[in-house]
Amino acid sequence: MNSIYLLIRSLKQLIFFICIFNTFIAFADDQSIDKLEQRLNNEPNLSDLIEYAYQFSPMIKASQAAWRESLEKYRVNNAYPDPQFLVTYWPKSVANDLNAKKLEAMLSQSIPFPGKLSAAGEVTKAEASVNRFGLDRTVRDVIIGIRESFHELLYIREAIRIAKNNQMILEQIQTISETAYAINRSALIDVMKAQSQAAQSGYDQILLQELEKTEITKLNSLLNRHQEASIGPLEDMPYRKVLFSLDDIFSNAEKKREENKIANAEIEKSEAEAKMARFENYPEFMFGLLFETNTSDVPDASRENMYGFQFGLTLPLHFDKNFGRIEASKAAVDKAKAMATTQVNETRAMVRENYFRMQNAERLIILYRDKLVPQAAKSVETAEVWNRQGQGSITDYLEAQSVWYNFQLALARAKADYGKYLARLEGLAGQSLTVKEELKSIQK
Repeated sequence: MNSIYLLIRSLKQLIFFICIFNTFIAFADDQSIDKLEQRLNNEPNLSDLIEYAYQFSPMIKASQAAWRESLEKYRVNNAYPDPQFLVTYWPKSVANDLNAKKLEAMLSQSIPFPGKLSAAGEVTKAEASVNRFGLDRTVRDVIIGIRESFHELLYIREAIRIAKNNQMILEQIQTISETAYAINRSALIDVMKAQSQAAQSGYDQILLQELEKTEITKLNSLLNRHQEASIGPLEDMPYRKVLFSLDDIFSNAEKKREENKIANAEIEKSEAEAKMARFENYPEFMFGLLFETNTSDVPDASRENMYGFQFGLTLPLHFDKNFGRIEASKAAVDKAKAMATTQVNETRAMVRENYFRMQNAERLIILYRDKLVPQAAKSVETAEVWNRQGQGSITDYLEAQSVWYNFQLALARAKADYGKYLARLEGLAGQSLTVKEELKSIQK
């Protein structure tokens, strides 16, 4: 009795510690989620957004469920059919003895042709591979969408900052022009230009603020957050040059792009289905066990029991159907191979297009950052000095300021475009293009 009592007590303690451990794990998960949410509200970086999406994105969860579903189908498709049990009872026998009762029972099992279940398992494995690569594609698409929205939001907020700074300068120019007009040092047209550009800058800020709200809603939808949930100031992404040649990107994209992997897996699946189609033309076997008993209402009557075995098979005699099934499976294989080739060609075209757009954005970054923006800034300084000295007009000052403002916006736009096209290109290549493996090992 003492040993039983100690065993029960130990089990209670074990259950108690398990409950405490599960509670601690759940509490830790809640704490990590709260910290991640707090980072998104304060100053998130790109990794925070991707981590949040990986945990809560419904698209990723749906792809994970589809992959698990295909894995579970393997046990279903690779199993024997369910056995059948049949019972037949006649209250009154149709035999000569009308008082006799008859009971029949049969247990039967269908057995597919040898190798058919293995072929069905191969089809399920290939389908699981397709769904596995589909999960990778979903994760990739979500990450690319987040990166594009991240860079777009960075651009919008930088444009708002530039527009606010431009608004302050234009208001100063407007004050200068109004003062100069009052003492007949400038024309009315100068005052009107200053006022119109200041009003236009105010409109730009309103438009950019609405675009910011729209982009935040788009980003929150990718993260599965409330549409009005706040996203704090984003951590700026430094400009990084691509370290791979175009040929290397072509090669990596053909090997690693998820659509190409899915197309190859579809070929394996169609070939497995073609093999399965041949087994559909083979017979299936059926084995059964029969039991029969006869009883009578007559007292002390003897009971007669009989046993039997049953064997049967299907007869695939519809040759046209069988031939059509095989030819259809061959056509499916040819279709899958053609689609795989199409995916490779599409990948090359997409790589070339995004590489061109990324390079063009990179050239614009270098042009505006190193030449045009500094030159425009010097022009504004020169125009301001000349205006103070009475050597230049307000119109010249406004033109210089407008050029500087537009060049700053163009530089911010080029940086955002470079980040977006780099994200697409890395999604196609299936790896980072700004860091090579040998550089990673040196940094470590």
